[in-house]
Amino acid sequence: MNPKVEFLKSMGVDAETGISNMMDIETYDDIMNDFYESLPEELSKIDNFKNLGDMPNYAILVHAMKSNARSFGFMELGEIAYAHEMASKAGDVNYVNEHYEEFLAAVRKVQDIITKYKAL
Repeated sequence: MNPKVEFLKSMGVDAETGISNMMDIETYDDIMNDFYESLPEELSKIDNFKNLGDMPNYAILVHAMKSNARSFGFMELGEIAYAHEMASKAGDVNYVNEHYEEFLAAVRKVQDIITKYKAL
């Protein structure tokens, strides 16, 4: 098996699902790189909407994060982003604020995994 896929699996990533979603490993790599490069800007927007208490726009961005994470097989981030999406759609600012560090930690974990993956 591909060492890059083995690495992802060892990090708890559902690599088969992710690669299947993207058709093949080359497409997976290309699209993952775009996702990785966009993360700082997306996090900045998410943080801004959280700080403004703008739950409708926060919900849109964490929904996108959830979908992207799940598409690549980053299921833990997908689940955390889903919880934030549901809370923000319900206008639950307290949940978002209380669990924001957990969300950021999950994003940082994905960033770290992708950084190591790209170096393989």
